[in-house]
Amino acid sequence: MEVIDVVNRLKELGSIASLSSSDKAEIENLYVLVLDKKFIRTSCSDCYHDAVIEMSVYLNKNGKMKEKSEYGLKNGVLLQMGFGSSEMYTNANLTDEAAEKYLAKYPDNIKYFSKKPDDWEERVKSRKDGNVVINDELVSLMVEAMKDGVSSKSIQEEFKGYKISGKNITKKVLTAHVNKALEVFADMQENPEGSEEGSENGDDHESTGEQNDEEGEAVEGAE
Repeated sequence: MEVIDVVNRLKELGSIASLSSSDKAEIENLYVLVLDKKFIRTSCSDCYHDAVIEMSVYLNKNGKMKEKSEYGLKNGVLLQMGFGSSEMYTNANLTDEAAEKYLAKYPDNIKYFSKKPDDWEERVKSRKDGNVVINDELVSLMVEAMKDGVSSKSIQEEFKGYKISGKNITKKVLTAHVNKALEVFADMQENPEGSEEGSENGDDHESTGEQNDEEGEAVEGAE
């Protein structure tokens, strides 16, 4: 769903005085899509309209939906990259890169995270060692392009402006992802049944994050 479509739909939902059950369900789904966090219903009668306003403000300010992160902070946690550093993160601006950069310095502080990928230690080590951390979503997009007959050279050209964690992808990272996509595509060609079965079983990771507070105690190094 494109950002402009979401913005227009939010305008429509915001103008409805009495929301139906289906309207409320749609707002809950959009909340996850736009802000990457679960909507928590409160006793306030205006909580759904407040959610519409929150999403609209975010989209107007950022021009895009929040980048999905495999990491989530516990309620009230504010990460500070170092003593005296102005670089701070909450769930509102946390990215995979920021989380792994932080955990590379303070691995024991994984206790402040409410969700994390199963291979977080390996990913943090790879980032610390300067290795390229593969973005599964980007690889998937490249593989789909290969299925349509797009060459690897054309894919490199098409995705050179792609952003990961809000930053333009570098040539080194782009090449690593193209090579990974080629490996996946080749494996699919050799073992189409296995690839289809893997797709049916699903590789999606269920989000266990909750709607978290945006303010809290700053956490930096070890306690």
